[in-house]
Amino acid sequence: MKKDLIQQITTVASGLGWHVTTDTHTPNIVEFEFSQYTPAGQDFNFSVEMKDNAPSSLLEEIERYYEAFDPDYEASLWVGDDGHGKRGAPYHIKDIVSDMEAAEAMMNTLYETLKTALQ
Repeated sequence: MKKDLIQQITTVASGLGWHVTTDTHTPNIVEFEFSQYTPAGQDFNFSVEMKDNAPSSLLEEIERYYEAFDPDYEASLWVGDDGHGKRGAPYHIKDIVSDMEAAEAMMNTLYETLKTALQ
């Protein structure tokens, strides 16, 4: 069942454009890493765990990460000393914030879609 559940989660996430990797080395825990490019081209990713083969534990972790995600703070990490984007981020701050808001929306879509699919 565990492999079927992992495959179902991976299939749903992949259908939304996410690349999914898993690690099953720890007993009773599957670590999922979800990654996807934002509209501005940032390689956005986050990791969450599913405990005891319970989809609810995965959904709780995604929801917790989503709720704690702060687009303004995340954007600030990409602003250089000159007040513009650095390391490949968009030049204008408003574009960086918009991109982080898009990342937040991507996570929410993943959460809502998995919540429906795993019921």
